[in-house]
Amino acid sequence: MIFPQARAKSDKRSRSFGQLLLTYSLVLTITLLALGYGLFYVVFSQLSLVQSQTSRYLVIVQLANHLSAGRSALARLVLESDTEEKTIKALSDFNAAETRARVALKQLETSHEEDASQYFLQRGIENGLDFIASQRTLLMDAIPLDPAGYTRYYTIDTTYRYLIDYVYVKLLTNAVSKNAAAVDETQSFVTMIRQLAIILVLLVSVLYTVAIILIVRSLVHPVQEMVETASEITKGNLDTPDLHITGPSEIRFLEESMNSMKASLKERITALDENAKLEKTIHQQELQQIRTKRELERARLLTLQAQINPHFLFNAMNTISRTALLGEMDSTTALISDLSNIFRYILDQRTTVPLFEELEFIAKYLRIQKARFGERLTFELSCPEEIRQTLIPPLIIQPFVENAIIHGLEPLEEGGHVAIKLTQNKRKITIEVEDSGVGIDESKMVLPESPDQAPSNNHIGMSNVMERIKLYYGSKASMTITRRVPSGTIVQLVLPIRKQDMMWG
Repeated sequence: MIFPQARAKSDKRSRSFGQLLLTYSLVLTITLLALGYGLFYVVFSQLSLVQSQTSRYLVIVQLANHLSAGRSALARLVLESDTEEKTIKALSDFNAAETRARVALKQLETSHEEDASQYFLQRGIENGLDFIASQRTLLMDAIPLDPAGYTRYYTIDTTYRYLIDYVYVKLLTNAVSKNAAAVDETQSFVTMIRQLAIILVLLVSVLYTVAIILIVRSLVHPVQEMVETASEITKGNLDTPDLHITGPSEIRFLEESMNSMKASLKERITALDENAKLEKTIHQQELQQIRTKRELERARLLTLQAQINPHFLFNAMNTISRTALLGEMDSTTALISDLSNIFRYILDQRTTVPLFEELEFIAKYLRIQKARFGERLTFELSCPEEIRQTLIPPLIIQPFVENAIIHGLEPLEEGGHVAIKLTQNKRKITIEVEDSGVGIDESKMVLPESPDQAPSNNHIGMSNVMERIKLYYGSKASMTITRRVPSGTIVQLVLPIRKQDMMWG
């Protein structure tokens, strides 16, 4: 038998289903972000290199344009400046073109170590600009030009024409030829990156699929084992091997709880058999005492049977297994959480609980039944706020709700509605469980005096509840069963509110 301390240690060693999903999602997200960042970084690095090369080509073209503008301004200065205004304008354009040409040349500056041929080409252009600058002052002093002045002008013009051709034919050609190999490498690299991206996407897709399959298998396999064990318990076979404790913490708790339930049932049945043998050999007075102990053990066993119906457990496991196989992860996690909380509540040894905890237990039970019956089952649960803290014996409402669903609604193809309504009338609480099912026979509307006299399992559950209510409240509590018009059944429990039951008092 698994004790709470062992279960607590087991829970600490395992992760919950939600934690596994969160961890997997975080790892997948971080992996995708890292791959995406790496690919984008490499691609943009190559794009930056291409952009840098393109910018260099543009600067070379601008250098040629500035040289052409300087040549044009010189021609206007020498040949068309018949007024002082034109002379000033032409001189200003000439100086501006020279300045821009030198700035462009500065942007293209390359050291001898980086590229010797490009370095000597730029030095040649710079020497040409220095020659033009040295001749410009001599030319300006000779205006209006004499034959020697015209000779100097044509020398400067020829230098300009040579520099422009030099920029286009040699400087630009050299830059293009130097970068052609780099462009080919860039294209090959981009092609490789594209292929690598496709491979990575396929690899991540395969890993994602494999991870999903492993997660689903880790959930479905233990649930299927629990379904098989629950089926054997339903048939009365308590000698099945204990479930192997595996899976997320929610599944582990269910497996431990089922093993504990099976061991507890087996111990109590063994105790009953031993008590039956003793009855044949001892004195009548001792026999009466033993019978009293046996009846107490039997009452406790019946209480456990009423609390943990193997048929409900079997159907709940089948429902969880079905939702897991369909890939409904959120629904599966919610159902497992509800079933775990139901076990915790059932295995609690308290004699009284606040009314709101009993209602929360009923709500979880109804959600599991809702997952099983789907649209065939609707329900409502209402309780005034002022009585939610009242103490009551645990597990006194669920047997009536279970009877309403199993014996009232399940036989109907269209299903029906279950309503649990609580009201307060002075010092009493009225609990009504109403269903729109097939109704109840008159022969079943009167409960037997004890669980031993119950003709069926549903009477065992209700008789057991009434026996515990009488022990707790005495004769002040009552229960009635009536037919509902046009169909269905209404079970009404009336419980007194005693001073010791008021947590707020």
